Amino acid sequence: MSTMTLSAPAGIGTNRGFWGLLWALYTTQFIGAAFLSTGLVGILRDGGTDLGTLGALQLLALVWPVKFLWAPLIDRWAPGRARGHYRSWLLVLQPLMVLALLAMAVFADPQDSLRVLVILAAAFVLFSATQDIAADALSVRGLDRSQHDLGAGVQVGASYIGTVIGGGLALLIYDAWGWRAAVIALALCTAAAMVPVLRHREPERAASNAQPRGLSGMFGMLAVPGAKAWALGGVPLVTFGSAAVWSLVTPALVDAGWSLAFIGAVTSMIAAAPALAAALLGGRLCRRRGRGVTLLLGAGIQLLGGVCLAPVVWPGAGVDQWLQVPLGVVGACGVLAGYTVMNTGIYAVNLDLARPGCAGADFTLLSSIGMLGGSVGAWAALFLAGMAGYGASLVFGLAVSVAGVIVCRSHPLLARRA
Repeated sequence: MSTMTLSAPAGIGTNRGFWGLLWALYTTQFIGAAFLSTGLVGILRDGGTDLGTLGALQLLALVWPVKFLWAPLIDRWAPGRARGHYRSWLLVLQPLMVLALLAMAVFADPQDSLRVLVILAAAFVLFSATQDIAADALSVRGLDRSQHDLGAGVQVGASYIGTVIGGGLALLIYDAWGWRAAVIALALCTAAAMVPVLRHREPERAASNAQPRGLSGMFGMLAVPGAKAWALGGVPLVTFGSAAVWSLVTPALVDAGWSLAFIGAVTSMIAAAPALAAALLGGRLCRRRGRGVTLLLGAGIQLLGGVCLAPVVWPGAGVDQWLQVPLGVVGACGVLAGYTVMNTGIYAVNLDLARPGCAGADFTLLSSIGMLGGSVGAWAALFLAGMAGYGASLVFGLAVSVAGVIVCRSHPLLARRA
């Protein structure tokens, strides 16, 4: 397997403007993603769209787990190298994301032009997934190794800010001023990220004739010592179990008699606040105590969240009605915050493993494997819940997540501190 001769320039990540760039990029990509997966679904359902159509709309999210297929192209070719290899991609993709959202605002009622809206949504998902490849590559190359822990906290934390804006704030604007106002507001938020992109000056990449092509370029990262056990063992188990537990929250609370509006507020906004704090805490904890300790803490928080949820989702638990709401809210917050802490440790290791010369392809492959594990976990949990009930499925998801942490703990990079 050929090795990369490109190296990450030292010290870029010490620039405050670079940290602002990362916050902006990761926030805006999740603004649209959260809107399409949560806000748009609620708006369309409120207008009478059938569940089958809404289910098909969710399939657009599959673009993200498979973006590793074109990530090597982003590493090898750029539309304007004189402006910076990955920055030139952002100068194209960020405006395309804005234009896709503005095109949605052309229609007064999304119900009347649903087919065109789905096409525009698919385009946005493709643009945002590709933007994520470039953003991940900038993180790998722009952050010193000692900054990977804090960088992972920014990556994860910014996603929750975007989730609150796209999944929660957009619905509030829609209720007050309608469809066009909501979409234009999201477009303006996405366009704001162009300011740090334009100000960023990306160092030139060193030329190399050893860049792997084809399957070697796409999967070469797995040849890095310890990468296979990490990427194909521990990480998929953690994401499988965590996604399994989280997928149960909404349907279980619906069956417990909670209103859809309140469930949406809890899952999209209330739970996002402690999750954001957990991301920032996780990055600092990785740096001071090590990633293994961070994963254990995250698993513990997730288990406590699961314990709080158990009486709410388990029939015949005998919990008083007045206790169900606080237990459900605390449980949802704990499950999401625990996964966030674990995810911060996982992302920090992913930053370490990614090779600077294949920064986009390597980090994207690692994150895509995790996403695929989460997608399968969410499906498996709901299937098991239908067969054996929410309680059994909850225990199953928590057990798989803990097993993943145990496997991950054996990886040498988890013991590292900055």
